[in-house]
Amino acid sequence: MPSIEIDGTSTMVMHISQLARLLHLPVPAMPEASRLAYDLLLVVGFWTSLIRPLPFELLVADTESRGRSIRNLTMNAVYPISLLPDAYETGKFDWGLVDMDEKLARQYEDTRSLVEFAQSVHDGWGLFVAAYENDLAKHDPWIDAPRGRMRFSELLGHQRWHLSFHYRQIGEFLASRGRPVPDGLRLDAAVAIALPPSVF
Repeated sequence: MPSIEIDGTSTMVMHISQLARLLHLPVPAMPEASRLAYDLLLVVGFWTSLIRPLPFELLVADTESRGRSIRNLTMNAVYPISLLPDAYETGKFDWGLVDMDEKLARQYEDTRSLVEFAQSVHDGWGLFVAAYENDLAKHDPWIDAPRGRMRFSELLGHQRWHLSFHYRQIGEFLASRGRPVPDGLRLDAAVAIALPPSVF
């Protein structure tokens, strides 16, 4: 995959819209679901890059996000992305992990394994988006989700917001520990989205 390096941070690029966002250029017009899908791919990539260099003790430290660790938040925010391809095919998004995040998180006992998990979600979503880009532009199926019945594009929008919000929380937490988010991983370079002013 082609990549671009900004301020020492390399980001894989699968679509011209991603490149435009990273370089603060006008984003070419594209169907809503496709645009959201590529935005989501960028943010999962940012998340993976952000946790890769962290010591494990920082990944399991309590954050201000209701005391949840970065490891826990990875299950809460990144794991659901792995369920989206099946949701597109089956019409069901079965994400009921409110009380399962920590149980799933404990499977990952070092930084390497957690990063490999996040990277596998990124890569799997990237393969889906590349294979279904044309379908996404033409077919926006109804999905039964925990929040009710919605179009797939709306589900992508919810997941993009959820992932971006927790990504921003992690960035604030790391900055408070003297590890600010690199400029190349700024959320505003990836997603034009209205996030609340309160981070936690």
